[in-house]
Amino acid sequence: MRLFRSIRPGCRRRASGPEVTGALAWLLLAGSPVGAQTVSTQVLSRETSQPVVGALVYLLDDSGAVVRTALTDERGRVLFLRFPAGSYRVRAEMIGMATGESNLLEARVGATLHEEIRLDARPIRLEGIAVAVDERCRVRPAEGLLTAQVWDEARKALATAVFTDEQRLYRYQTMLYERDLDRNTRVIRRENQSRREANMRSPFRSRPAEELIDRGFVEPSGGVDLYFAPDANVLLSDVFLDSHCFRLRRGERGETAGLIGLAFEPTSERRRIIDVAGTLWLDPASSELRWLEYRYANLDPDIRSDEIGGRVEFQRMPEGGWIVPEWWIRMPRVALQTDGFRGGRRRYVVGFREAGGMVLDVQGAGRALRHRGTGGIEGVVRDSLGSALEGVRVDIVGAAQEVVTDSAGWFEISGLVEGIYRVRFVDPRLEAYGYSPEPLTPAVFNGEMTHVEFDMPSAASVLTDVCSEVRMVGPEWENLPPQAKGTGILVGWVRDAVTDEPLPGAVVRVLSYRYEFRPGGASVIDRGMFGVQTTTDEEGVYRVCRLPERELLTVVVVYEGVETEGDTLKIMEIGGAREHTVRVIRDRPER
Repeated sequence: MRLFRSIRPGCRRRASGPEVTGALAWLLLAGSPVGAQTVSTQVLSRETSQPVVGALVYLLDDSGAVVRTALTDERGRVLFLRFPAGSYRVRAEMIGMATGESNLLEARVGATLHEEIRLDARPIRLEGIAVAVDERCRVRPAEGLLTAQVWDEARKALATAVFTDEQRLYRYQTMLYERDLDRNTRVIRRENQSRREANMRSPFRSRPAEELIDRGFVEPSGGVDLYFAPDANVLLSDVFLDSHCFRLRRGERGETAGLIGLAFEPTSERRRIIDVAGTLWLDPASSELRWLEYRYANLDPDIRSDEIGGRVEFQRMPEGGWIVPEWWIRMPRVALQTDGFRGGRRRYVVGFREAGGMVLDVQGAGRALRHRGTGGIEGVVRDSLGSALEGVRVDIVGAAQEVVTDSAGWFEISGLVEGIYRVRFVDPRLEAYGYSPEPLTPAVFNGEMTHVEFDMPSAASVLTDVCSEVRMVGPEWENLPPQAKGTGILVGWVRDAVTDEPLPGAVVRVLSYRYEFRPGGASVIDRGMFGVQTTTDEEGVYRVCRLPERELLTVVVVYEGVETEGDTLKIMEIGGAREHTVRVIRDRPER
């Protein structure tokens, strides 16, 4: 299933803010060499006179069009070079601050202009949010409304993220994944991962906004629906802002507690097209955008679910750039079934497919700027007596990750993305008996190791659980005296005596004689023989339980008309288990 297309949207006018075309501070910026005009700008805090690091600064011509864009450095400076002579303004904007703009500047040929812009702090006030949440959903809320202020702060972060992405300012180590989730439990059934490291644009990129608004965010393709997520370019586009309305939400509990949410939804005119609705969550203390969560609106009622949607996180780097450190999108896995009420066939959700990625490491200017750890599972495996169990295979069901416990019974699996996994423990000694324990389902969180402990059962208890269904040979089993039945277990293999290949479908009979005890201590063998019969499985394995201990047993195998003479053995321990292999000499045609 295709999820995202790496199509670079063409440059377009941004709503409520200037167009981001891309440039690097203090470097020769893109453009034709049309002169040596220079504008040097420093952005400071009006309150503290300290440099504002990571402010987005635009050089605008006299019509308001963007000529250059850059981020301020650690001294709050930006240098614009090599642009045509003429009239310009410099505009600076920073999250949590009011936008500042210079007077009109005349850039003459060969001139160097110096500008200082001071920005006022403009925190988002929580007072009034309770009233604002009751406002109606507004398309492009008017300046002065709290909704407009919150959107302006979100827009600054989105615009800076677009600029950061276009300039390829960082070297990323990323991990992409795709996995299938259980419909009811969200347990991961299958997962594939891939990693990449390069100076690159973010791997999370959507289709051009115009296509999404025109065609919708879900597109049928060869019987498989393609789901698309909104990126920063889409959210900033005029077509998105004109077709969605906004209102405020207050975070009440969990991870949203204390945050301000800017919720959006498609306008009523778009009720016939699949769209997205969601919330941009901001920290009111810093005005910084934390993440976007969204769901798909106007889906087919048969598959509609709040589980279908996604999340995009945002993070500010130390020097001011913004990145998308983590994202995921969850889509339904759909099947068809007959609808007995309406006739015909209807779609229904059988599970979910989740695709996403995370940035593990970020480097800029030769230094590490960020490290994001994946999660993992660690723990210990013990035997039925509480001792460490070495050599147990521990693996993630549905993923290519497997380790073996050490002499302390310890294991560790790392590199897991947050989610609920199935962890399987396989003891080779018990595996030979056909024992496969039910997997554990621990939850994994990014940056943490989840600890689990597993107690492996004894061989006797395992064999009791996995014993085959048997058929009586001789007297009726339930009518036998207690001393004729026991708690012994016999497990073994039937193999070809020449090739050592397992022989599935072989009939195995375990026979015994009834012993009767008479006064005086003398014992007499009853000539009536009894026993049980079973059949080997695909691996040539047989298992029989409830056999008498400390009595002579005879194992006879019949395979393709060949009957073995019978091997004799005893199970000595009460509740004990014994292994026995029978090798069949088969009639072979002469060559």
